[in-house]
Amino acid sequence: MRTRDPFEDVKVDPRRTITITIAAVIAVVVGSFFFPTQAAVIAVILALFVMIMLHELGHFVAAKRSGMKVTEFFVGFGPRLWSVRRGETEYGVKAVPLGGYCRIIGMTNLEEVDPADEPRAYRNKRTGPKVLVAAAGPAVHFVIALVLMFAVLFLAGDYKHERATLTLAQTTQGAAAAGLKAGDTVVSVNGTPVTEWTQVQHLINPPEHPARPGDVVEFVVRRDGSDLTLPVTLQESTDPGAKRVIAGVAPSTVVPRPGVVTAVTQAPKQVTDEAWLSIKAIGSMFSPAGISNYFRILSGDTSSKTNQDQRFSSPVGVGALATDAVRAGWVDVFGLLIAINVFVGLFNLLPLLPFDGGHIAIALYERAASTIRRRRVQVDVTKLLPLTVAVVAVLGFIFLSSLFLDITHPIANPF
Repeated sequence: MRTRDPFEDVKVDPRRTITITIAAVIAVVVGSFFFPTQAAVIAVILALFVMIMLHELGHFVAAKRSGMKVTEFFVGFGPRLWSVRRGETEYGVKAVPLGGYCRIIGMTNLEEVDPADEPRAYRNKRTGPKVLVAAAGPAVHFVIALVLMFAVLFLAGDYKHERATLTLAQTTQGAAAAGLKAGDTVVSVNGTPVTEWTQVQHLINPPEHPARPGDVVEFVVRRDGSDLTLPVTLQESTDPGAKRVIAGVAPSTVVPRPGVVTAVTQAPKQVTDEAWLSIKAIGSMFSPAGISNYFRILSGDTSSKTNQDQRFSSPVGVGALATDAVRAGWVDVFGLLIAINVFVGLFNLLPLLPFDGGHIAIALYERAASTIRRRRVQVDVTKLLPLTVAVVAVLGFIFLSSLFLDITHPIANPF
């Protein structure tokens, strides 16, 4: 929800801008045949753009249904390239394709509204409609997350409850040299029978007696109905940056495949779990320890006490994550989009202006204060401007600093 686009009066040549945009779209389509990975990344970024538009569409639909007057609904920001008026609302496209906005009249007491339109201003509606309109945008993100989660559960399986089996998926290094093969089923390790993969991991490298390169671990595996005893010499991992001793065995996994009904019931639960993780992440990042950690990251501190993952991502960082996710597969792409939608939805509910949560908090305060004082109370947003400016300044700092970090110290591939 916006009041007015500050860059709207900047003059551009609409025909030239539209021509450049069309040429760029054609170039992307043609390039997708030669660079499919890059095209997939662009598709993910476009999905984020659509996500923002759906957020604004949520505000738009809720405002219309609540009887509020919506004067503008635009795709993009900056100078307008094209628009058309349908009834009381102007629909159009602007030059900078980064999201969009809808303008609802009378969002605060600072806005001048035609007296004839005053009854349809946001500020003059009851608490319920105001909360509904403000919450509709964040709610869209949770709906998107639910749809994507259902798609993952139904089409790919419940990866959250993925289970490792005792059947080997592949063997490398010492295990391969000892004769273990994919398809073998582990029966025992060092004479101890095993029934689940965590036991295998514990017996290979017990915490009480850490394994060292050159140690020998005796595997008994079942192959074609016969048990084979094979001694495996432990070696250091050849993975870059992985300083650990391994046997060279990897398990097959089983992913539960829920049906339609189970996927429908499981999706809200898993989105709720994701939301709880996001809440803890937001709380941690804005805690004194989290703020201190962030400034240590900015200073270049790479010591073990610095949590490099506890930071925001700029568009550059999101692009890098999208590239990694695309290479990992569509399930990870959907997982990234789910995490982004849940985080953005929750972040927008922070009870501070200019977030949607700030408008919700004002509406609820006005209702409570009016009930207590037995007269209508309307918040003077002028008194909140210093806090709002401070919030915007913090957001600006977060954007610039995260952009700097994403360029100089990219986040490691999490997929």
